[in-house]
Amino acid sequence: MSPLFLGIISVNSLLDIVYALAAIGILWLSHPVYIAFRKRRAGYGVVFNSITGQPEPLVAIRLITATASKQTVSSAVSDRDGRYRLTARPGEYIVEVSKTGFVFPSIYLKQHSSVYDNILPSAHVVVKDHGILTKNIPVDPVGVQGRSKIFSTFHLGKTTQYVLAYGSPFLLVLYPYFREALLPWVFFWIYMADVVHRLFTYKPAPPAFGEIRDEATREPVEQAVARVFSTKFNKLLETQVTGPHGRYAFVVHPGSYYLVIQKPGYRTVRINFPIIKKDGFVLARDIILKRAPEAG
Repeated sequence: MSPLFLGIISVNSLLDIVYALAAIGILWLSHPVYIAFRKRRAGYGVVFNSITGQPEPLVAIRLITATASKQTVSSAVSDRDGRYRLTARPGEYIVEVSKTGFVFPSIYLKQHSSVYDNILPSAHVVVKDHGILTKNIPVDPVGVQGRSKIFSTFHLGKTTQYVLAYGSPFLLVLYPYFREALLPWVFFWIYMADVVHRLFTYKPAPPAFGEIRDEATREPVEQAVARVFSTKFNKLLETQVTGPHGRYAFVVHPGSYYLVIQKPGYRTVRINFPIIKKDGFVLARDIILKRAPEAG
């Protein structure tokens, strides 16, 4: 073979490698956008590295009452995508976040991130409606203060990440199309398989609360009264009043229970939970309230 032919093969092989690395890099850089996409499909918060923007797994989060007693009311550990879920009743709390090598609150992100909105800027949080804490939590890696500007350079802006996430398939298909070789197509379809896997294999967990809605309007019902009773003793255990989002939830121990949902102008709803075997079970259902017939 001529040196020129060998040189062409070497250049093409190098371009194929660069193409494969570019596809991997795009998948990595657009990962926060994928997490944000999934967050819109189910209520949860994300713990993420404030410098790189990448989700942080295995972070312990505790919700502590902002009172002298300092009681832990809920705790969770973020999964491999940085997601966590904390059930909270209305009130003021202190959020304790801990993982070796990271500190919270963040000194770099106080108001917003290039990808994540609804940032938790401090340890103090106010929950106005029953449900789950969905604040996104930035954590600072320890020992990178002097290099923070360098790392931040590689933390792409929100618009750039969305362009990469949604435009990259159209961009990446150009190289194998004009290259007219098998290997680049293999790389491209591996990339597309990962994108499809990301989008369609995610199964959001059910919300950690129930929603009460009006049958006609499907709007949340505010000021509805939800009560949970012990079936065995027919005893009232707890009462909650829904906020603007119509949410409620009760955390119960193994046993038998029933819910009663009431609001003036609506028919009373009763739901039985005859067998609860799990400790810390979240007792909640989405409920549609029907208007009561007018008297007379």
